[in-house]
Amino acid sequence: MDKRKRKKFSFSLPGLSISSIRFGKIRIPNPKAIRIPMPGGLYLGGGKLVVGSLSAVGLGFVAALFLVISTGDQEITWPMLGAQYTAPSMIGDPVVDAEFPEEQSQTLQLNLPHSLRLSTIEFSDIRLGKFGLATAFQITGYNSTTSRLVIEDLTIRNSEFRTMDFANADIYRFNATSSVAAAGHTFSPTMSTTTSNVIVGSDRGAASYSAEDMVVDRIIIKQTTEGADVVIGSVILDNVRTWEGAFDLDYVEIGTLTLENVRVGDDGDLEDPDLIVNTTVSVAIMYDGVKDERIEVR
Repeated sequence: MDKRKRKKFSFSLPGLSISSIRFGKIRIPNPKAIRIPMPGGLYLGGGKLVVGSLSAVGLGFVAALFLVISTGDQEITWPMLGAQYTAPSMIGDPVVDAEFPEEQSQTLQLNLPHSLRLSTIEFSDIRLGKFGLATAFQITGYNSTTSRLVIEDLTIRNSEFRTMDFANADIYRFNATSSVAAAGHTFSPTMSTTTSNVIVGSDRGAASYSAEDMVVDRIIIKQTTEGADVVIGSVILDNVRTWEGAFDLDYVEIGTLTLENVRVGDDGDLEDPDLIVNTTVSVAIMYDGVKDERIEVR
């Protein structure tokens, strides 16, 4: 009896080769390196039928892969600009400037909830300022009574501001060294023997924040919720310079505040002081070594 040949059935899909390129923190398919050869065919009973739809499926797969990868949001991490960070997290959220809601923000904002403890906040080699912003650097507690920033040491050195204003604060030792110059200054603190020195104990487990070599519209450090004080070991500003906007400090308790090699002035007018310590600041020990000079920071 004749043996009948059995018809063979086989199916093949051409190899699909994809390479990728790096874009920021993500990888995306490289369109120039995608290889999608035409399919070898669909074999039915020894015959060959080329089916173009298989190539369409391959192209659709690549397009979907590209879409999924490229639409992923990049994580905002300290100290990326245009963002606000709620300590002790290093992950931020986008911020919109009320003054310029239609523009991409270049503000760096650190929000401090009540009862928080931090070791150090440090900014060095920072360029600040944007036309239309009243404040370039702000440090503020929540209010003047029960919710304030408590800082052992605040040091500002090698820096330039158009104006500086200190208000609503208790400062045990205010040390404005002889290396400070201003286009007029007025120190009118309330001298107090009851103002306490601030000593921060162990910073075990406390977070720290630092940023350097940046161009920023403004920097904001603020207590955002009412409750127990926020306690910080040290805040350091080193080589922080602004051409527009003021330095402003409110609702803070400080052990020692030191100004060293600082220049302040917006118009060179000595009769219109640009470095001001208001009467709402209580000070136990005051050293005023500031020299009045015709300075105009531009």
